[in-house]
Amino acid sequence: MWTVVVAIVVVIIALSIKASIRPSNFPPGPPCFAVAGSLPYLDVRNLTNSFKKLSEKYGDIFSIFIGRTPVVVLNSYELIKEAFSKTEFAGRPGNFSGTFFQKGKTGITTTEGKHWTVQRDFLASHLLSLTSGRGYKGFEEVVMDEVSDLKMELGKRKNEPVAVSYKVNVAIMNILWNLACGRKLHAQQQEFQTVVECIDKVTQFMSRAAIFSFMPILTKILPESITNIERGRYYRNRFHEISEKWIREHRQEYRGNRTGDLQDAYLEKVNRGEDTFTEQGLSAILRELFVIGSESESVMMRWAIRILSCNVEVQRKVQAELEKVCGPGMDVTWDRKDELPYTMAVMKEIQRFADIAPTGLLHKTVCETQISGYSLPANTLVLANLAACHRSPKFWPEPDVFNPENFLDHGKLVTDKEGFLPYGIGPRVCPGAELADMQLFLMMSNLLTVYTMTIPEGDEGEIGTQFEAGTSVLRNPKPYRVIFKLKD
Repeated sequence: MWTVVVAIVVVIIALSIKASIRPSNFPPGPPCFAVAGSLPYLDVRNLTNSFKKLSEKYGDIFSIFIGRTPVVVLNSYELIKEAFSKTEFAGRPGNFSGTFFQKGKTGITTTEGKHWTVQRDFLASHLLSLTSGRGYKGFEEVVMDEVSDLKMELGKRKNEPVAVSYKVNVAIMNILWNLACGRKLHAQQQEFQTVVECIDKVTQFMSRAAIFSFMPILTKILPESITNIERGRYYRNRFHEISEKWIREHRQEYRGNRTGDLQDAYLEKVNRGEDTFTEQGLSAILRELFVIGSESESVMMRWAIRILSCNVEVQRKVQAELEKVCGPGMDVTWDRKDELPYTMAVMKEIQRFADIAPTGLLHKTVCETQISGYSLPANTLVLANLAACHRSPKFWPEPDVFNPENFLDHGKLVTDKEGFLPYGIGPRVCPGAELADMQLFLMMSNLLTVYTMTIPEGDEGEIGTQFEAGTSVLRNPKPYRVIFKLKD
């Protein structure tokens, strides 16, 4: 009993002691405590608000401490672009969530060096081919097939309030399933339901476990009821078994004479004995694709529906443009995007306004370097506050107002807008950025050829603040309902 009391007292004292542990010529920041670091100055459920307050005091570059680990935070478009365009900032730190999920440092999001370069180049090349190469039309058909199913599902409940989250998740999951495995599953199938459940539970655990990367001692001293490590391990292992089963089944069917989906293309390199290409590597990429890809695309589409339903006039302008260019009730295809500047501007403004990854993923300096006159030792953690770019009055006249005109100049689309970094920048930019754009464009525009979306009476709210607070990298919209009406 007394041992516990003494331990608690020691921790409380330690938390109250300020520690001067910043390296020389290091970015300034709030005081650091011996154990808690800068946590007393951070709202971990809404870091962007904390970063905004700290940048007002310390400037566009400052440092915080998570435990005793320093993290440099960049708070301007200019600094983010300067840093992340350099290979010196392209490292990826080890983290508890990523290595726990993959059972080691595998995949793309957590690896570095030659393995990361080769694997990322492969994935980027394959995904790019689906937007402009040999697989482009085939992938577009996959997306359009899911859009058609989604329109039919929504049509069953037209003129009634509908919670869209699950329906959107099903569509996104099946698009990824076809991309990775070359087949479609149905929501009623057990395997589909198991995968959805595993991804949901694993992402929840990974979000909550982020702090363990900085304070691993917590995994030892906190009870299972708080850490949920065993529960996370259970769902992780189930998902590993499923992804490995996919590869075994694909291997049995693979004949080496096709490259229809991602597994085909990867197995071709495995069979050739190319360096770093293994079935274990394929399994890791598949898991990342389903966990990170499905979640980010689903969140973005849910934001798109939410934002559009609150802006009926914007919908009408999009519908008028679609009808003029593509014809009444006609499908909208990716090759028409250049003829649809307002529709594209709406899509980009949704990405800015939703800002689904306001801080992105942590980077790491791979060597000693400098930025803005400060010295950063090798292995320094660096975080981009992308929300500071997307809410900066320097680039957006009214940053907290949804306005597609932000991306138009005399009716022409602005394709290279300063302050706009929805997928990051530099060597670590999202390899599936254009594919994500294509998917969002096709789903959004083709829904609007049929429906006008409105918020049910009594459900209105300030959409800029209607997000779920939490420690996840992604900013999710709060649950909402939408009425889908056949457009006039």
